[in-house]
Amino acid sequence: MTTHVLFRGPQSRNDNWQTLFADALPDVTWHHWPHVEDKAAIELMIVWKLPRDYQQDYPNLKVIFSVGAGVDQLDLASVPEHIQVVRMLDPGITKGMSEFIAMHVLNIHRDTFSYINANKTATWQQIPTIPSKKRRVGIFGLGHLGQTAAKTVLDLGFSVNGWSRSPKQVTQVNCFSGDKELPAFLSQTDILVSLVPLTPETRGILNLNTLSLLPKGASIINVGRGEQLIPEDVITLLDAEHLAYAVLDVFAIEPLPESHPLWQHPQVIVTPHIAAVTQDDSAGQVLLANVQRYINQTPLIGTVDRELGY
Repeated sequence: MTTHVLFRGPQSRNDNWQTLFADALPDVTWHHWPHVEDKAAIELMIVWKLPRDYQQDYPNLKVIFSVGAGVDQLDLASVPEHIQVVRMLDPGITKGMSEFIAMHVLNIHRDTFSYINANKTATWQQIPTIPSKKRRVGIFGLGHLGQTAAKTVLDLGFSVNGWSRSPKQVTQVNCFSGDKELPAFLSQTDILVSLVPLTPETRGILNLNTLSLLPKGASIINVGRGEQLIPEDVITLLDAEHLAYAVLDVFAIEPLPESHPLWQHPQVIVTPHIAAVTQDDSAGQVLLANVQRYINQTPLIGTVDRELGY
């Protein structure tokens, strides 16, 4: 029996994945949006964002696969309960995220950004360093990406704290959970790495009140979602010298407008949403395995919990 899959995305990725599926699963018929003759045949959809009127156009849709680790861009509230939503658990995304976090934790720890600014004025001035074990890195969100990042940072010799919505145990990580323990987590964090998923509870959570709970001289790395951070509050805390640096990879509006003050702030590094990028080869294998699971009627890997939103 043929399974019909629809991919909505770039032509180059389509070509890679179509070839992969043709070789491994010949009973799968691959379609590249918007070229679909029989829309009622589509059971599986692979997307970053859903096409308009997809519910009416694809009445037999059973599963939506996100090409990213997050699913908030799909507006889960609008997806009918009978349609499964699956997030991408690509090892390439995980590796890329850990690399990005490790790079900027080290840059902050060794004052790389201050030295870059000093270069502009030919200022020769050494900044005292402290041992990595005395620098506390706080992983805000201990999901799959957060736990992998925590291990990477631990391997670099840092002291690591972690916070999650519900209690978790992670080897060598001092774990906090829930709203009541958030202030204690923040007060013991010198470099905050935000990886929490976007939910109604986390929207705007990186604000003046919460970030003021960080110790004076702390820094923030936001690789979660742009909607979680209030840029004006970050600038206020940087200018007040409460925060030292901010590395920001995600924004509520992307691309970040050229006129935005974050671009020109000397203590801010802006990167264009590149901390973790889906890798065609590894992500293709993950999709392939999940589609095979669907055909075999076995549970899919990465299925989203509607109540949690991730």
